[in-house]
Amino acid sequence: MKKLLLIICLSGLFVASIAADQEGESWARLYQRMPEIKQKYMIMQNIVPLNDTSLEPFLVSSLEELVYGELSQYRSARNTYDDWEILTRIIIGELGDIKARTASTVIWDVVITAEVPLLKAEGLIALGFIRAIEYAPEIAIILRDLNFNTRDDQNAAEIEAYGAVSALDKMKSDEGFESLFYASIGWYSDRITVYAEETLMSISDDPAPKLVEVMVEAPDYTDKRKALEFALKSTSPLAGKTLAAATALEEGLKYAEDDYQRLRELANLRIDAISALITLNTATPETPNLLDKAIKEGELDEKLIAIQALGGDGGDIATEILTRRLSEFNERQASGLAVNQEELILVKQLIYALGESGNVIGIQPLKEMSFVGFTPAVLRLADEAMAKINNN
Repeated sequence: MKKLLLIICLSGLFVASIAADQEGESWARLYQRMPEIKQKYMIMQNIVPLNDTSLEPFLVSSLEELVYGELSQYRSARNTYDDWEILTRIIIGELGDIKARTASTVIWDVVITAEVPLLKAEGLIALGFIRAIEYAPEIAIILRDLNFNTRDDQNAAEIEAYGAVSALDKMKSDEGFESLFYASIGWYSDRITVYAEETLMSISDDPAPKLVEVMVEAPDYTDKRKALEFALKSTSPLAGKTLAAATALEEGLKYAEDDYQRLRELANLRIDAISALITLNTATPETPNLLDKAIKEGELDEKLIAIQALGGDGGDIATEILTRRLSEFNERQASGLAVNQEELILVKQLIYALGESGNVIGIQPLKEMSFVGFTPAVLRLADEAMAKINNN
């Protein structure tokens, strides 16, 4: 009995499938017989809901007729262009839905010649569904140019940008990575920027290396900071995030600025990078020396956080840097050149960082402090730091 019911059910599905195929073929024949483009559009509205993949050759040839054939005449006449555009758009949308790989060439021709943004966007979205990744480089260029915000009609530009982001989202191609990054921080509305960021983060499980590339090439310090921010909240493993933070610090130390605003942007980049290293609780082999440079060249807030990061590192190289810095203050104090208030803040931070390091290399300069004239309050901090090291 169960076998009989199963046979009946399968037979029903088979009959329904045949009926659906026959319906699609019937509508297709009727479409081909209709002379007027408005009539063709009305019939196509009955074909599209079927999502019949067997109609791919018919749909492709119908689109080719609109683009290259006799029906292309409707495209050149002002009074019939709208009819041509809406029919072309509905066919492209259906070809995308059924993932018609054979349609990619003609759809791309529509994209590069489209006169209205909705048609261009529909073509881009369809290419994404088809996964025509051979066009990813060109689509990335389309988005890159839109990111420059040179168009008078921003609403039209946004429509096209959405289509480009959607295509790159579906293709999952690295070709569009940089364009997606700048779209995510660009002039667009949240609808575009959020979508671009989501796409950027989903292209791979480890986007940090690509973000590092963007960071190094970015001309603005704020863009470099944004690349670091994205890397830190991405799905990249710890090694990738560490590389991003270390690269951001290196980029921040590479330049010098006279303009106050750019100087602050540069400082913020360095602070973000050092804060990330502290949070990640990791480092690259180059990190201690980069932090040492930050202590030498940065403002007070940068110096303090760099010292903190070296203390958190706790390795021999990091501790030797802290030791050398504290010894320099000891020598100044011993020579009679008392540290000023800002320098005293740095001395206290160095003491604290050496204690946090737990590294015995830091004991010697802490002991020396008792003989160079520091106040009892400072010496108590040194004693506490030495106790931490000894207990470690």
